[in-house]
Amino acid sequence: MLAVLLATPFIALAWLDSYTQHGKVIAVPDVCGMQLGDAAEALRSKNLDFEIVDYKYVKGVGEDQVLEQRPIANASVKKGRKIELTMSSSHVPTQIVPDVIDNCSLREAEARLRAAGFKLGTSIKVEGEADWVYSLMMGRDTLRNGMSIPVGSTVVLVIGSGEDKEATAPIVDESWFE
Repeated sequence: MLAVLLATPFIALAWLDSYTQHGKVIAVPDVCGMQLGDAAEALRSKNLDFEIVDYKYVKGVGEDQVLEQRPIANASVKKGRKIELTMSSSHVPTQIVPDVIDNCSLREAEARLRAAGFKLGTSIKVEGEADWVYSLMMGRDTLRNGMSIPVGSTVVLVIGSGEDKEATAPIVDESWFE
């Protein structure tokens, strides 16, 4: 009975080592920059699985190219481990134009547009109340509140100059003074 009690932990540890493949590790290959098919082949050749966890748009990078991997290259993992991949996408993400047209000042509009991920071009001044946003333009197109446009687009604010031709010359009815 004593022999069984002493041998049980050693047998259990030996079984556990073989079950968990203790000491048997694989170095994760570097698949960043590879196309999905090539990355899948490289991972499967090392007995590793993979899973696509995210897609990101990166300007100038082709579609279905590996941008990131977790665990990183040369990390030690067990056979069958899933490697998480972040892939490139060809779809430019869009953002809704904030409600700034005829609704806020230049300063507030600039802050809201930058926060939404847009770039600002040189503002165009028109006749009207000083620094009031009258419209937005992207290229030659006039934008509307709530439109979806590509993130990172350059928008131009059309703002009031503070000059109103009708209001600059006061109208005085001289007959009233008589």
